[in-house]
Amino acid sequence: MPPTPPPVHVYSAYAAHMKAALEAAFPDRPVILWDAPGPFTDGLPEVSYLLALKPPSGQWGRARRLRLLQAPGAGVDHLYPLDGLRPEAVFANSAGISVEPMSDFALALVLMMIKRLPWAATAQRDRLWRPFLPGDARQTTLGILGLGRIGEALARKAAALGMRVIGTRSTPRPVAHVEAVHGAGDTARVAAEADVLVCLLPLTEATRGLIGSDILGAMKKTASFINLGRGGVVDEAALAAALVERRLACAALDVAEREPLPPDSPLWETPNLVLTPHVAGGFPGHLDASVAVFAENVRRLEAGQTVRTAVDRMRGY
Repeated sequence: MPPTPPPVHVYSAYAAHMKAALEAAFPDRPVILWDAPGPFTDGLPEVSYLLALKPPSGQWGRARRLRLLQAPGAGVDHLYPLDGLRPEAVFANSAGISVEPMSDFALALVLMMIKRLPWAATAQRDRLWRPFLPGDARQTTLGILGLGRIGEALARKAAALGMRVIGTRSTPRPVAHVEAVHGAGDTARVAAEADVLVCLLPLTEATRGLIGSDILGAMKKTASFINLGRGGVVDEAALAAALVERRLACAALDVAEREPLPPDSPLWETPNLVLTPHVAGGFPGHLDASVAVFAENVRRLEAGQTVRTAVDRMRGY
């Protein structure tokens, strides 16, 4: 009989919900689930293939057999720092599974901003009947920071509603439905032109704190801001001040610097701000889809093939 292949391991608060999909994807080997730091730390030296969400930090030097470290979503910042991670280990994500659902979510928020629905929500909270004039998608310039796959999908959907779309990419190239694609150095220019600015950027050393008083100050007072990337990209105090002082019309955050958002965060009381709890990329079947990408990557590694969703360790995407 051929030897049993190495087990696959999962570290996640949602590990139990992934069990059935994992066992179906890996019928030929053991599936080991962890949802607590202790077993993870103790077992890490024996791990070959790991799907992990927010594992304990500072442990990668113990993973002496690790061949694949994969995030269950597109973002990988929760796996850093990578100090001690074997150079031979493949670092990957599950990019692609949330392109359509997340761009749908982004579009919903864009329309909320255009129609000034956060104004209505704030007035309702304050028990005020305060009429206002909603905007028009056909008269809106949408700025997208991060024209990757999700940004491209959002551009397509926004353009179908008559919006003018501009944006940024780390390496500029023409993008369908986007009038102008700029480099990251032109972020302020895109912010100044946009009526709604959507941030889809990953959290890296280059993007940490990027959206601060300078970028927000470049925006029109009638403009709105949406962050669906990572909380650390935005200076939350500067954003709150811009909303309180009416230097920005509306905003929406699906991500925060600290998650869950602390009960004493001033963001809870910031006017004209929509908060959602990091759910933009979710959809029924999300966990099964991430398992499918993980299973494909394991199979490809074992067949000596290139992993499709490998991430550059230095760039973080």
